[in-house]
Amino acid sequence: MYSFSTHPLIDGLRRAGAISPYFDLPIRDANLEGWISAEDLFLGNDQRLRNLVRTYGQAFWGSANPHVAGSAFIIAYLTRLVWPVIGQWVREGQVPDVTLGNIVFHRAGEGIDATAMAHPNFATLDGNSHGGHPDGIIIADDDALYSQLKQWLLVANLDLVVAALHRAAGASVKISWNAAAYACAQAFHQLFPVSESPVTLATHARKIFDDSSSPLHGQLTMEVVTHQGRSGFFARRSGCCLAWRTDRANGYCANCILTPREQQDREFRAMIESRR
Repeated sequence: MYSFSTHPLIDGLRRAGAISPYFDLPIRDANLEGWISAEDLFLGNDQRLRNLVRTYGQAFWGSANPHVAGSAFIIAYLTRLVWPVIGQWVREGQVPDVTLGNIVFHRAGEGIDATAMAHPNFATLDGNSHGGHPDGIIIADDDALYSQLKQWLLVANLDLVVAALHRAAGASVKISWNAAAYACAQAFHQLFPVSESPVTLATHARKIFDDSSSPLHGQLTMEVVTHQGRSGFFARRSGCCLAWRTDRANGYCANCILTPREQQDREFRAMIESRR
């Protein structure tokens, strides 16, 4: 078993988890039964995945429509996956191995109640004090670390997940990739108020969203909004999650492409005020 203060990735995840539990990603408890691999879930039985997506969509968004249910499902999946990756990349100079083969889920009845890594493998920048850890691989520089993040998160995970949800459950590829970009943006948004270097954080955001070779490119823009001496880091989406089609929302999201920019600005300022 791995424990806190003995493993650099687990240490980093726990520190980030103090900001929000969504920034933490546990390691599978081998003593707990009921784990299923992400490869098995997304690449195994399409009917099982279809049923899981529709059940989730009905339970949480009140809709079994494939586009709506698919959006609800991938948003839930992304938050548990993307926030830890962004948190470790920005705060610790390391990236957890979130390839589909290293992600597991704990089944609870017909649903899932936990997401975890099978092994605490990670990539870290050359020169980090924990660079010699046996679970880590050494990365030469910032650009190479970002390339590793893209390979593990986008290519070896989300490419496969988005395709599987489209194939098995009829989920929209366009909506799924916009949701992926927004999950990253939400992680940056949450980290901004506690960042020791907001400029560095914004640089990381530009790297991932301005990369024309990435499927996240063009999905949204992020900007710093200042109001009454306080600032926030907000995303303006180029797509829609379809929440407005469900009973869970009263109108459009604050940063939805369907929300006028002036209204977005008012919503952003209200969010900044609410943090007082």
